[in-house]
Amino acid sequence: MTNIFKGKKILVAGGTGLVGQQLVPKLIKLGGKVSVASLDDKSLLNFKVENFYNLDLMNLENCIKITKNKHIVFNLLGVTGSPKINIEKPASFMMANIYCAINLLMAAQISKVKNYLYTSTYGVYGHSPIMREGDVWKTFPSDNDKFAGWAKRIGELQVEAFKIQYNFQSLHIVRPANIYGPYANFDPENSMVIASLIRRIFNGENPLVVWGNGTAIRDFIFSEDVANAMLEVMQKKIEKPINIGSGKGVSIKKLVNTILKNPLIKQKPKIVFDSSKPSGDKKRILDTKLAKSYGIKNKVSLEEGLTRTINWYLKNKNMNKKRFNYFKKNISKY
Repeated sequence: MTNIFKGKKILVAGGTGLVGQQLVPKLIKLGGKVSVASLDDKSLLNFKVENFYNLDLMNLENCIKITKNKHIVFNLLGVTGSPKINIEKPASFMMANIYCAINLLMAAQISKVKNYLYTSTYGVYGHSPIMREGDVWKTFPSDNDKFAGWAKRIGELQVEAFKIQYNFQSLHIVRPANIYGPYANFDPENSMVIASLIRRIFNGENPLVVWGNGTAIRDFIFSEDVANAMLEVMQKKIEKPINIGSGKGVSIKKLVNTILKNPLIKQKPKIVFDSSKPSGDKKRILDTKLAKSYGIKNKVSLEEGLTRTINWYLKNKNMNKKRFNYFKKNISKY
C-alpha cells in the first residue's frame, strides 16, 4: 500500500486527546510532518511535532491559520461527557461540536487541503440495537444523544456538501463507538463510563454506585484501534461513512465486573446499581461489516485495553489539570 503520509504536512486537530495521542506518533513514524492543535497544555505531548497551535478552533480565523499549507487534516475534535453532564449542559455539547466541525472544514477548503478526515460518533444513530451506516438518515438521533448527535450529523452533512461542490481529493467520515484508553478524560464531573469507574474505584468509593440497572449494552473500542482504523480509511481512500467499533456488546454490569477482576485493582468495592438514574438506550452496537470488508480489524481486547488504561491512569492521575474543560467555557460570545 502506498504511504500517502510521507513528506506531507499534516494537521491533527485534537491531537492531545486519547485518539490523537495514538495517531500522531504513528503519522510521525510514517514520515509525516505533523502539527497538533489543542487547547490542552502542550506538555501533554510526549513526542516532538512540527508545530503546536494552542488556539480555539471554534473560531474560523484560527482554523484558517492552522490549515494554511497543510496537505492532510485529521479532525478529531469533539466534546464528550457523562450522561449527567449531557443532561445538564447540552449547549456545550452541541455548540462546541458544531463550531469545531464547520469552521475547520471551511478553513480546509479555503486553504486548499486535499485530504480530510472528520470524526463523527455513534451518537448520530437513532434508537437501534445494531447501528448500520446506511440507516443514519432514516431516523433521528436517539434522545439520549440528541444534542451531540445532531451536531455531528451537521458535520457529516457539511462533508457531503463540500464533497459535491469543491475539489476535495479525499473526504472521509468515521463513526467510532465508545472510545477508551490512555489520555482519556478522567474529570470527576464529566468523564465517560470506563474512565469514571476506574477513577472512582482507585479513589476508594465503596459502595461503587453505577447509574442504571447494569443491563444496558455498549460497544467499546480501544483508542489505538481507532487510530489504526483512521490511517487505513485515509490510505484506502474509503469515501463512505464507516463505523469503527468492536461489533460486540458488553453490558455495563459485565464491564464493571471485568474492571474489578483486573489484577491491578486490589480493593474490591461493593457494587450498587441505581435504577432511578438514567442509563441511556438499552443496546447500542455498531455494525462493523463494512470496516471488516476493507480489512480493518481491532487488535486490542477489552481486558488488555483496560490494563493499559489503568496502568496509564496510575502514573498520570493529575493529568486532567492540564486539560482544557469545554464545560467551563462561556460559549455565549459565539
